[in-house]
Amino acid sequence: EVEEEEEEASVDEDEDEDEDEEERSLPRDPKEEVSTATRAKLLAERLKATALKGLRDLGRILAIGLLALAGRICVIMLCLQVYTQCITLPSAFSALYFLLFISVCTWWACHLPISHLGFNALCVMVGFFTSGHLVCLYLYQSLLAQALFPPHSMWARLFGLKDIIIPGNCSSPYELNLNTNHDWPVYVNPGILFLLYITIATVLKTGCHGTPSQVSAPSSFNVPTNLSVPTFINAENVCTECWDRFVQVAQMCGDILGVSFLMCCFLVVQVWSITYHSWLTFVLLLWACLIWMLRARYCSHLQCCRCYAKYWIYVCGGMFIMVSFAGKLVGYKIIYMLLFLICLCLYQVYYSLWRRLLKLFWWLVVAYTMLVLISIYTYQFEDFPGYWRNCTGFTEEQLAAIGLEMFALSELFTSILIPGFFLLACILQLHYFHKPFMRITDLEHVTPIHKQSASRKKTSERTEQTESGDVEGNFEEEDLATNIDEESEDEGKKITGIELMPSKWGLVMDRLLVLSRRFSDSLSKVQVFLWRLLELHILKMVAFFSVWVALDEVKPSVMNLVLVVLWSLAMPYSRFRPMASCLSTVWVCVIIVCKMLYQLSVVNPVEYSSTCNEPLANETNLLPEEVKNSALYKEPVDPAKWFGIRKDATVLGYSKNHLIVLMLLVFEATVYRHQAHHYRQLQRSPPTIPALFPAASRDTLDKGLIPCFKYLLNYAFYKFGLEICFLLTVNVIGQRMNFLVIIHGCWLVAILVRRRRAAIARIWPRYCLFLSIFMIYQYLLCLGIPPALCIEYPWRWNTPVLMNSALIKWIHLPDFYTIPNSKNLIADFVLLLCASQQWKVFECEHTEEWMVLAGENTDDPHPMEGRLFNPAPNYVNCRSYLDMAKVLVFRYLFWFVLSVVFITGATRISVFGLGYLLACFFFLLFGTQLLVKPSRTRLALWDCLIIYNVAVIISKNMLSILACVFVFEMQQGFCWVIQLFSLVCTVKGYYDPVSDKKCSLPVEEAGIIWDSICFLFLLLQRRVFLSFYFLHVVAELQASAKQASSFISVPLLVKLKLQPLHFLTETQKDRKRSRKKEWHRPWLDHATVLHSGEYYLFESDSEDEEELQSEEQKTIIKSFTVPPLLLCSSPSLLLCAAGHGEMVQRILDILRFLWAIILAMVDGLTQWLNLLTKQYRETSTVLCNERYFIMHKIEQVNTKTDTFVCLEVNSGAVTGRSTPRPRLSSIENLLSPEPQSSSTQIDCCDAPFSVCRHFFIEELEQSRDFYTNQNRLLKLLFALYNLLAANSELVCYFIIVLNNVVSASVISLLLPILVFLWAMLSVPRPTKRFWMTAIVYTEVMVVVKYLFQFGFFPWNSVYEMTLNEDKPFFPPRILGLEKTDNYIRYDLLQLLVLFFHRSLLMRYGLWDHEGPLEAQSPSSESCKDEGDEDGRRKEKEEEGRVSSTSIVENLEIDELDQLEKGFNVCHLVLLCSIQSVYRPAQGFFRSILHAEYRAATDVYALMFLTDVIDFIVIVFGFWAFGKHSAAADIASTLSEDQVPEAFLVMLLIQFSTMIIDRALYLRKAVLGKLIFQVILVFGIHLWMFFILPAVTERKFNQNFVAQLWYFVKCIYFGLSAYQIRCGYPTRILGNFLTKKYNHLNLFLFQGFRLVPFLVELRAVMDWVWTDTTLSLSNWMCVEDIYANIFIIKCSRETEKKYPQPKGQKKKKIVKYGMGGLIIFFLICIIWFPLLFISLVRSVVGVVNHPIDVTVTVKLGGYEVTSTSLENEISLHKLLSSRGVAMQFITLYNYEDIVKAQIEGSSGSVWRISPPSRKEVIKELLGQADLTLRLAWNFQRDLNRGGTVEHTFDKHSIDLQPGNPVRADLASLLVGNRTEPVSVLTQLIGCFPGDDDGFLNITLSLKSERSLNGSGNQEWWDIAIAGCDPSSCGVLSMVIFNDKVSPPSLGFLAGYGIMGLYVSVVLVIGKFVRGFFSEISHSIMFEELPCVDRILKLCTDIFLVRETGELELEEELYSKLIFLYRSPETMIKWTRDIHSQDQDRY
Repeated sequence: EVEEEEEEASVDEDEDEDEDEEERSLPRDPKEEVSTATRAKLLAERLKATALKGLRDLGRILAIGLLALAGRICVIMLCLQVYTQCITLPSAFSALYFLLFISVCTWWACHLPISHLGFNALCVMVGFFTSGHLVCLYLYQSLLAQALFPPHSMWARLFGLKDIIIPGNCSSPYELNLNTNHDWPVYVNPGILFLLYITIATVLKTGCHGTPSQVSAPSSFNVPTNLSVPTFINAENVCTECWDRFVQVAQMCGDILGVSFLMCCFLVVQVWSITYHSWLTFVLLLWACLIWMLRARYCSHLQCCRCYAKYWIYVCGGMFIMVSFAGKLVGYKIIYMLLFLICLCLYQVYYSLWRRLLKLFWWLVVAYTMLVLISIYTYQFEDFPGYWRNCTGFTEEQLAAIGLEMFALSELFTSILIPGFFLLACILQLHYFHKPFMRITDLEHVTPIHKQSASRKKTSERTEQTESGDVEGNFEEEDLATNIDEESEDEGKKITGIELMPSKWGLVMDRLLVLSRRFSDSLSKVQVFLWRLLELHILKMVAFFSVWVALDEVKPSVMNLVLVVLWSLAMPYSRFRPMASCLSTVWVCVIIVCKMLYQLSVVNPVEYSSTCNEPLANETNLLPEEVKNSALYKEPVDPAKWFGIRKDATVLGYSKNHLIVLMLLVFEATVYRHQAHHYRQLQRSPPTIPALFPAASRDTLDKGLIPCFKYLLNYAFYKFGLEICFLLTVNVIGQRMNFLVIIHGCWLVAILVRRRRAAIARIWPRYCLFLSIFMIYQYLLCLGIPPALCIEYPWRWNTPVLMNSALIKWIHLPDFYTIPNSKNLIADFVLLLCASQQWKVFECEHTEEWMVLAGENTDDPHPMEGRLFNPAPNYVNCRSYLDMAKVLVFRYLFWFVLSVVFITGATRISVFGLGYLLACFFFLLFGTQLLVKPSRTRLALWDCLIIYNVAVIISKNMLSILACVFVFEMQQGFCWVIQLFSLVCTVKGYYDPVSDKKCSLPVEEAGIIWDSICFLFLLLQRRVFLSFYFLHVVAELQASAKQASSFISVPLLVKLKLQPLHFLTETQKDRKRSRKKEWHRPWLDHATVLHSGEYYLFESDSEDEEELQSEEQKTIIKSFTVPPLLLCSSPSLLLCAAGHGEMVQRILDILRFLWAIILAMVDGLTQWLNLLTKQYRETSTVLCNERYFIMHKIEQVNTKTDTFVCLEVNSGAVTGRSTPRPRLSSIENLLSPEPQSSSTQIDCCDAPFSVCRHFFIEELEQSRDFYTNQNRLLKLLFALYNLLAANSELVCYFIIVLNNVVSASVISLLLPILVFLWAMLSVPRPTKRFWMTAIVYTEVMVVVKYLFQFGFFPWNSVYEMTLNEDKPFFPPRILGLEKTDNYIRYDLLQLLVLFFHRSLLMRYGLWDHEGPLEAQSPSSESCKDEGDEDGRRKEKEEEGRVSSTSIVENLEIDELDQLEKGFNVCHLVLLCSIQSVYRPAQGFFRSILHAEYRAATDVYALMFLTDVIDFIVIVFGFWAFGKHSAAADIASTLSEDQVPEAFLVMLLIQFSTMIIDRALYLRKAVLGKLIFQVILVFGIHLWMFFILPAVTERKFNQNFVAQLWYFVKCIYFGLSAYQIRCGYPTRILGNFLTKKYNHLNLFLFQGFRLVPFLVELRAVMDWVWTDTTLSLSNWMCVEDIYANIFIIKCSRETEKKYPQPKGQKKKKIVKYGMGGLIIFFLICIIWFPLLFISLVRSVVGVVNHPIDVTVTVKLGGYEVTSTSLENEISLHKLLSSRGVAMQFITLYNYEDIVKAQIEGSSGSVWRISPPSRKEVIKELLGQADLTLRLAWNFQRDLNRGGTVEHTFDKHSIDLQPGNPVRADLASLLVGNRTEPVSVLTQLIGCFPGDDDGFLNITLSLKSERSLNGSGNQEWWDIAIAGCDPSSCGVLSMVIFNDKVSPPSLGFLAGYGIMGLYVSVVLVIGKFVRGFFSEISHSIMFEELPCVDRILKLCTDIFLVRETGELELEEELYSKLIFLYRSPETMIKWTRDIHSQDQDRY
């Protein structure tokens, strides 16, 4: 009834609100809308209505969820306020509140009903009483009320009336005086009363209340089904199911909150009973526990029981562990753990029994917990400990061990609260979660998933029907729903236009629902995957962790032995694994209980521990310190430790590992049962094959990277399990390195030598049995005999057999001192685990199901026997990322493995490493031939390498006895053995490696880590050899071999490409020879011809104009070419950026534009790299196409078709029409012949691949599309690879030079010389002999270096290495045999690039093979017709080839002829050897000087550039080329007028080589260039590697400048060799900078002309070494004209590129950009001196403080005293009252001012002869004029800056006759006066002071008798008059230091202002004036519109000069001279071509 009334009230309120809204929405008078105020009011009302509407809708949503709690919340708040009022201020009024609170709470707790009317009446009465109470309190604050009832009277105190306000005076009635003498509840009481009143009024107004019985039953509240969704959420987007779920969640939250209240009540009762310990609280505690145990009614109302039932069991388990291990361990906690362990054992062992006994178990736990609580609580009473002792007979200690003891309050709180929490958790599990948990865990009655979904639908339908029936039965609810529907309809009518469209929030909700579903689906998939993963591997995890815990104990124990035995036997025999799991669970429980029992205080190990007596010295071989540390004698022996039990501080930490093992074992059972439940839900059986991804099989392996990855996750161990076992065996050997692992090594060898998988499978069970038994045996050795027996092991007896601790440890014998480490056995168990799995693989790989899904697991050397086709698809032409990965693995892994073998041998200096190197070199040399050999041969060789690797590992293990046991003996007598085998113990615990001075241990070179890595890659490569995929690599190599031996190889293509050039040069030579003079005019001489220019010479220039026009059109077309990337990206982005006005959008657009620029740069770089490698890529594509045909021809052995048919493009392609290319989609289509149409059929084995490149093959097209569609980064990487491959020859040269630069030794010097004098000079490329020489020499060099790395050589000792550390000519160092860490790093890199280049040469047929790689290939029968043609081609090629074989055959014929003639055989042999050397050399030089095909080139500019760079390096790195000149530079050296010899020699040599190179270039002397190259190569290498280190006493590889110079010089050598090989160009036309007409060339050319004497020197050299008829002046004239014309041409080209419209003014950016810069430059030049000097003083100037100050006083011509600077102190602050002084001081900074403290006493004794002394006295007493001078001198350090070293000045005072100072000084000299004489007045300034702030100084003559008795010594002393006695001996001088120029600017600052104006400003002004003056005189020759004809005329002069037409040179020169003499002709000739055409038109 209360709910119905509430709903009616809420409906009435909604109707009132709707009426208010309708009233507000009524139309109003239009006049009211006119005013602004009215509009604002309407707007405010509208906003208010919208806000109220939104809040109402939100309230409707919350009401549905909170209506069930609304009544109880209101009642609770009301009750709490009543209770607060009654306890705030106890009184008679408050007693009524208290009685009301007690009554209502009791009524509610008893579930008694109350009507709505009664509750309202109660609220009304309380409200009236509360209002009366407030009125009484208010009236009592008046003066009259307090007078009637004083505050201290009985009535006032009885009714709680307090004088909160003190009555004031009648004169001031408005003042309120607060009484501050009361406590705070007095002031709070009125507020609480008012809040209570407001709450009651609110309850009565809103009706938000209900009876306690109704509130406590949420099921009585029915949510109407026809409630509409709030309007701000689109109803179409929210499903009904989600809405119902929301309602259920709201009800669930209410239920949980109710249960939470009850839990809080229980906890409050517990805390109360513990805090106030009494019998009453004990009863209260029992009452609460009984209520909880019996209260089960809420179970039917909790909706969340099923959700929490899955996880609450884990909470209970955690509470079990918490209650067992929290605090001190006592007996009742052990019982808790025992109960918990019994439960877990039953769950693991007997699941059905566990389910039947689970409820009984929870009741038992609850009862036991109640017993524990009662016992602990009652034991705290006073008499109860005595009762317990009397009843049980236990002592207090025993009772405390049980858990009964007296606790303090805090301890009691912990002891009872934790069991109370545990009791609460168990009761919740028992009452609320047990039944749902039992339904969830029922494996017999599992509902399938599809039935669950159907039942859910039926349940939802029934719920809807039930709810609709309820609605029909309740009229009030029906009215409520009807009203709500009407409201929603009215609102829908108001917003019809809006509801038709989906709202934004609706779209958001839709998106959130979709994302939530996706997330839920993904989460469920992840869960299924994880459960499947656990199902497959949980047993292995349990086994591994169980054994790891057993082995990780501090000491081996008997208890852990059981676990080791169980799992060691269970692993190989899988049928025993479930039993092992169950037994392990039981045994771990026993271990945990035993450990807990042993921790009780009643257990005392001291009582039964045994003490062993130490043996005598002659009874044992233990050392005294070993005896003290032995487990037998160190402390009393506890027998329990041998069993695995000991005392520990923390029980949980001690038992933690075994608890985790137990949890894992239980979790294992959970996983299996969960999966069984899962499969029954799916109604299918578990998969037979243990795979993570059942859909991933062998058929899906080649479909992509992800399917391949899934397949590997499924069957990685199935495929590679055997190799993994081998690696784990090596791991066991490497970790232990003792005697026992030798047995593992023997097993490894025994398995490997069988080679075949079937043979290995036959012995594998025995191997697994051995591993299992051997594991147990090793743990028994670690366990040993019980120490409590006090029996020593026999090997510790004192016997003649030498046994020490290290040997015992190495043999792995049990011992009490060196206890074997059981942790090492974890590697053995992992090996056993994998070996057991491999045994299962051997059994499964022969079943059909595994073979279908996982593939075959065979190792047949001939896998294609009996097969028609290769099951592995062809991946050579990559069409996916998986193909790329396959190429990396199957093609390039072989070379990577050889690199690993090389590193393995090189990083460990020993005899074994040398074997690795030799094996690596063998496979590198014959690797390609090995790959195409028969599989048996290949595998045999590779297995030999594997066996060697294993033999090395076993040998190192066996030699470890020397390294670990007898190392000190080996150091003393057999150090060479240590160095030879790298004997260092790698296992910790034997000794600390200590290196002796005579014998150092190679610590970093020991171990088998690299051997293990090498073993891994060797096994991987062996599997690659056995793979079907590798057959494609073999086919490709065979195709490459056949392709290389075919007639259309790349060398022939090169010859064909060079052939037109050859014909062209021959034609030019013939034309030149056939040119003859038609007639001869002897009357014409040279001078006449030069000045005979006339107009007839310009009559035949029409052809030139036409040529120029065509060239102009080409340049115009090129000028309009715009990069497509910028057209595509930049303008659109700029327009987009300009269109947006917001700042954020602009920033985003700018970022997009910058990103587009970056992408454009990457694309541009990629395109540029591709352009560089275009020819290589095209050639590679053609060869790839041909190789594709050959590969398929080789693979199709059993097919009947013998040839491939290729369709050539129709000849109609020339006219633009071509026949469509046939699409060859498969091999069958490729092999089937096509009908002949207009195309031609050609056999691709015989056709050149220039024909085959026109064919369309689907596989190749897919490959091209794949590479084309790559992302930018991969495209860039591919472009870089192509660049590397296209220039692999240069890369080899670079690495060789780099190796030489780093090594700098004799052994590495040969290859660079061979590169520069053989390889780079070979025509057309280096031969096979050179590359083989380089490879073999590198390998020999590596072997030699390796041999000399052994430490037993004397020069490799630490002493010798330290002694010769910095000596460049230390013999091993200069020879390259020094022992270093990275001795062959660059050698490995050099080998790799050499073999990479060799592979490319062999791939493209440039290796000069004498035949194919294989004598008989599968394709030999299919192409028999090709053999004859190939033979004929080879014969033709071999006729012109100079090879060693042909020479030997010719020599043999000559020898036979000579023998027939009777010559001596020895003579013939000698002649044969000489000819074998002479003839190849002769042929080599003949091919250089007289090459058949020569493509002349010009690289002189680059050679000159390298010479210039070397010149600069010499100048700026001068210090690196001299002795002891590291700190000097060339500028300072030259400033001292010194020219170092080394600098001068290198400059002259460098300059002379540049002159000689230019001369050879001009003369085109190839032979001279060759000789010059040979001399330079030998000379430079001799100088840089031998002479320079001797001069500088610095190693070359530590001289960076020398390395840089040498590297640049090597670039020069390469360019020079290229020039020699290609020959000089036939025509050298002008300067190389004038080839293009752009700004860059113009600026470079102008800079070239500004270099002093460079233009003149070049011109004179060109004139000297060039054949010409011109004189030097004429030559210079032509050069000057050509230079000026070039400059004008560049200007005209600029005008064309950037044209300016007619009549348009210059833009401001040009005027201010160019003109502004010029103005700024001129102003800076004008004011440069003043600005520079000012900057030197203020900004860049440095402070140079004086380093010495000297003060001298002279009297007349006699020096009186001289003192020097003692020290200098910075002056912190100077003050003066004078403005001039302040102005002076402001010119200086803090650091500019120093104060010099000058010693007053003279620095030297005053030495004066007696006659001079008398003369001075005479002058002082006479009338002659005397002057007293005070002089000072400052000295600076010029290295700190400045140009003046000494600064001095003086001050003079005239002493007139009669001056008393003269008499006083005379008295001093005579000796009559001893007091100082004041001689100088106002000389020394004093700061601070007044205007007269200057001080006087005094002079005094001091004397002292000499120590040697030679007489008195006198000296002068200067002091300040009137000074402090403590400071009189020091003169203070303040020094103001002007800033000076730094040393770097000293050369400019030294000139001064006037000097700078004269030397800099005027010179620059003169230079600038030259640009702006006399322009009118050069207008005729500089303002030429078009200079193309003049430029062409100059070029013609150069051309005819180069071709030798000297007469024509004279004529053209005369034409040029006449052109400049004739202005009319110049004007005609320099007209623009287009303007001439217009004039003609």
